[in-house]
Amino acid sequence: MGLSETEAIQKVLACSNLKVYCDYYSITVDDIKHQPQLAFYILKHRNSLEQLIAGYSEMEAINQDICTEFQRCEQECQSMIRELVKDRGSNEFKN
Repeated sequence: MGLSETEAIQKVLACSNLKVYCDYYSITVDDIKHQPQLAFYILKHRNSLEQLIAGYSEMEAINQDICTEFQRCEQECQSMIRELVKDRGSNEFKN
């Protein structure tokens, strides 16, 4: 036997990732409360969305490493450009 509308709504509202679900589906908590079909839909697709959330969470550390490496590279390039501009500027005055 399936869940009643009230049970489905309560089950979704108790989810730890409720805000993520709402953001993902572009809905509000009030939408879920007043449209039980949304609660049933979320419950039906919950595993897929949880896998997506887990995947993004795992990628967070990898993306952070990429950004950190890029920042170091960017800083090195900026330093090199500053040195070139500084050297060029002082050489122009000598001529």
